[in-house]
Amino acid sequence: MVAHSRKRIGLIGFGQIGNSLYQEIQNNQDLGMEVAFIYESNPDVADNIPAQLRLLSMNDFGTYKPDLVVEAAHPDAVHQYAETVLQTSDLMIMSVSALGDSDLEAKLRTCCQEHATRLSIPHGAVLGLDGLRDGLSVWEQVTITMIKNPVNLNFDYAPNIKREDITQKTVLYDGPTRAILPNYPKNVNSHATLALATLGLDRTHSVLIADPDQKDSVIIIEAVGQGNRIYIERKNPIKGVTGKLTILSVIETIKNIFGEQKAIQVI
Repeated sequence: MVAHSRKRIGLIGFGQIGNSLYQEIQNNQDLGMEVAFIYESNPDVADNIPAQLRLLSMNDFGTYKPDLVVEAAHPDAVHQYAETVLQTSDLMIMSVSALGDSDLEAKLRTCCQEHATRLSIPHGAVLGLDGLRDGLSVWEQVTITMIKNPVNLNFDYAPNIKREDITQKTVLYDGPTRAILPNYPKNVNSHATLALATLGLDRTHSVLIADPDQKDSVIIIEAVGQGNRIYIERKNPIKGVTGKLTILSVIETIKNIFGEQKAIQVI
């Protein structure tokens, strides 16, 4: 693919996910993508951004003419910038937990309709979405269970729980998906994604377990209804709060957004 046809990707956030996406795009020219800009609100982190790509204010993002903007920062960034971006550009959000705010979700739906733009959500850590959606009319219950070592969980928004106090396998949450999103926004985007794709944030069931003996990230998805059952378990290495497979799945989602065509394609 020649340089002039490369799709331009704007990044909001240069933490673990944003940096990983930047590296994947930079190191894989065959993807047919290039980074248009990177915006990071934390000045210490922003100092690591190549000068020619650093965007100082999101007010100026349109001058870089991105084909797609990818939010990889925090739910606050979705609240602050999503509507502005969607007025002129398509947007993918990693911080899906932000849509637990029903008013924000409705506002962004309206914005997309008014400006003919799209808000995309990558499947990320959620495997089997096609099968889950195919059986949507029969599911009576959909549950996602996440098991992680406490060191791979972010407790900034759950002040009543201390990481150092978790010395054995502990259930941190067991209930409707919507209620977990404000307490673990950096950890449960996969919960929000599954819920939005299936029974909704209030009917989908979420379980979060902290296990000091757990080295990998484990996600279990189960859907049951009318005698049917889907059970999926995914285990992968994790660094920080995000697993490697999540980063790779985001790249594949971006490729799908741009309609990558293959000679033989399973759809």
